Amino acid sequence: MTSDAEKKVRKLKALDFSKWTATFWLVKRTATLREAAYRVLRVDMDARLQKRFRGYLRQQLQSRDFHVNTYDYSTVDGDDVLLAIEASFTDFGKVEQAIGKGFENERVKEYADLMNSWAYVVQFESDGQSLFAWRKINTMTQPKKVLHRKALLFQNHRLTDIDEKEVFLIDPQFDFFVYEDTVLIANKRDFEVSMNFREGIKNHGKELLAEFEKLAFLSDIAPIREYVGDNVHHLRKLASIRKAGYYKEVGYLKRLVAVSAEERWELKIFDGKIVVERDTIDLLLKLLNNDRLRSPINGELFDSAAKHPVSVVKSTS
Repeated sequence: MTSDAEKKVRKLKALDFSKWTATFWLVKRTATLREAAYRVLRVDMDARLQKRFRGYLRQQLQSRDFHVNTYDYSTVDGDDVLLAIEASFTDFGKVEQAIGKGFENERVKEYADLMNSWAYVVQFESDGQSLFAWRKINTMTQPKKVLHRKALLFQNHRLTDIDEKEVFLIDPQFDFFVYEDTVLIANKRDFEVSMNFREGIKNHGKELLAEFEKLAFLSDIAPIREYVGDNVHHLRKLASIRKAGYYKEVGYLKRLVAVSAEERWELKIFDGKIVVERDTIDLLLKLLNNDRLRSPINGELFDSAAKHPVSVVKSTS
């Protein structure tokens, strides 16, 4: 995935966006407990604003050298890092489908139509190619919030109270881009909020614990379920365990138990099962995600949730 994403980033850096058209879409969102629905509104904009958006795109994507990593639930945001994930794993397909209706979508006619929006998307197009740039609207850029800020405009040789103006603020930084079915994430936090990932993470956790019950290698699932609760950090850990899938590998659980005993890592084994205790649940989850790593240089031991393999050697013992 990363190699493919790196190729796409190199391709994007080489494109000349000066002649690409830019279309502005306002995203409205409604959410239930498990799913989110999206609709879009077309927003007309002048040539100067299109040029400004192309400039934002060039500044963010083409003026920096990015390191591309595969998106993982445990990965943190970093400077000059893009996290890559297939668009099909996100909610963006719903938004793209709505945008695909084109002129069937309503056009913003009143300032009130801008209110309570979830995000905006700028769609760049040229010769059959399309690039989407997403920005989550926050308290600083939400129109109804902007009206209450203490700001003045200098217009027609005089200061004017901003409350007299209908204002919509845009940000020069986008949260993520979608190009050729790949999402390139610049702001992980706002990407996850935008794309309803919290609910997805919860679902991964529920499904993982259901798998653990079937595998029956733990004494009890209930303490883990209670420990995790709605804690986002713990939910990310379960999602990472499920995505990595080490527990499914032949011999992995057997080696986990053996190495834990050799290293005296405090996991208890009784009647062939790992005993789930409140005090060792964090350790158990780390080992299930293969987070405990030893340096081949000096033998030091580390806990590392974000792993980017250099070489892979798998044990089948």
